Amino acid sequence: MGESNNQKKENSKDRIGYGVKPPSLSFEDVIDITKVTGAQGGPRNSLDVLSRITGNSRSSSTFFQKIAALRIFGVIDTDKNQYILTDLGNSIASPISYESQANAIIEAFSKNDNLRKIWEYYKGKRLPQQEEFLANAIVDILSIPKELKLQWAQYFKLAGIYAGLLEEREPNSYQVLSGYSPIMANEIKSQEELPQSKPLVSIEREETWQISPKGFLNISDQSWGILNMKSISNNRKAIFAIPEDLTQQDIDSLRIVIKGIDVQLEGLKKNEE
Repeated sequence: MGESNNQKKENSKDRIGYGVKPPSLSFEDVIDITKVTGAQGGPRNSLDVLSRITGNSRSSSTFFQKIAALRIFGVIDTDKNQYILTDLGNSIASPISYESQANAIIEAFSKNDNLRKIWEYYKGKRLPQQEEFLANAIVDILSIPKELKLQWAQYFKLAGIYAGLLEEREPNSYQVLSGYSPIMANEIKSQEELPQSKPLVSIEREETWQISPKGFLNISDQSWGILNMKSISNNRKAIFAIPEDLTQQDIDSLRIVIKGIDVQLEGLKKNEE
């Protein structure tokens, strides 16, 4: 038998239109996929290559959702058989300078209409410290269902921080910048340019490193998961630590990062005669 009128009404309420929900990929993942795609597949290649990079079957709905997210941010176009990095995507994957890449990332951020509207509303202001207040304001800014307000508040904050558009002035208090900030960029670059032999986490005392009998790494009382440590040249060690209890989205994101690290390894090779 068919659905009753009441069931149809309830089902129609549950359906939320395309583009109203936050993208299926985090903004950081969008940029990571763009970089890895440019490095491994080039500016144009088969969708099979892109499916391997994202870690999803080419015929899966998840793969198509990720393609949709990449298209929303203006970094990739696709047809039935291939992807093409857009000019914006190439600017991110193969930048001519740090500043050009930073501006391209901000441009990709603003390609999403909802992120752009929230950014323009708060530009030059501070975000509400209480996430609930920000979420309530987003309902009015975007005219979205209330059940999505916290998702958009969290997505905007994480995407804005990654894009360099949110500057933390005090704990959980963010100033919304109007564009690329050389001061913030220099801070990021100074972290990126640290010698690769140094740990990624700043450790003041050696005793803050604690490795449990099960192989877990704890730094400053925070568990960083199962430790994988590889001895390399000059008595150095490469350390990889990943937390437990990962969601599938966590796993997909980490696989993209691992592919990016694999691409970067050749660039870390020292010149040997």
